[in-house]
Amino acid sequence: MRVALEGNLKDFSIEDMFRLLASGKKTGTLYLESADAQGKVCFKNGRVFFASSNWQRESLGRRLVKAGVVSEKQLRQALGLQKIQKKEKAERRLGQILIDEGYLDGKVLETFIQDQINDTLFNLFRWQDGELRFEPDETCDDEDIGISVSVENIIMEASRRLEMWSRIREKIPSMDTEFVIASTPGDKTMEIHLKPREWMLLCYLHGGRSVRELVELTGYNDFETSKILYGMQAAGLIQRLGGEQGAP
Repeated sequence: MRVALEGNLKDFSIEDMFRLLASGKKTGTLYLESADAQGKVCFKNGRVFFASSNWQRESLGRRLVKAGVVSEKQLRQALGLQKIQKKEKAERRLGQILIDEGYLDGKVLETFIQDQINDTLFNLFRWQDGELRFEPDETCDDEDIGISVSVENIIMEASRRLEMWSRIREKIPSMDTEFVIASTPGDKTMEIHLKPREWMLLCYLHGGRSVRELVELTGYNDFETSKILYGMQAAGLIQRLGGEQGAP
């Protein structure tokens, strides 16, 4: 049995661990644990193919339905086919079944998986304290649908988001920061074309709500919610309530 690799985030960053596992083309599971959160990242030959945390534990199928990528009926049918093929000892993963049945385009699934991995890892990359443990004998085979992301791309995307997050925090210092639709929208609003998710947030802001409330109502993560609010505030569509609120 191979020995687990362990460390503490104060001495060994997540980025350092990722680079080490990538350079060694390692296969196994990286566990992360802090005082109030847990996460795990699955590697195969130095690439990441799955990541989860206690903020995001939904199955792939549920996440696809929630995002509107496939319907509830299509997911049920694909899961039924997956059960049947197990009896026949076939090896198709759920994602492949959805593609084979014409419910989902392969490129759409690949982009979706990559986005989900990046979303989860961005949360983990923000940790300041915690323990790391890599188990080379735990391979997460049930989570492997044949799509993976390179560590270099993960680190680049996390760095980009962390830079954006730093700018957002200057305007939105905490999850308790509240916004409301602007009483007198600025001149820039005439040029704005809102996307569905932006409309969703805007509709919830009649009367004012906090970032935390918006995250709970919409199911969007804190980064996505804050980024949309940051843009709408800069455009003059919404305004912050109560001056400086909360701590970063």
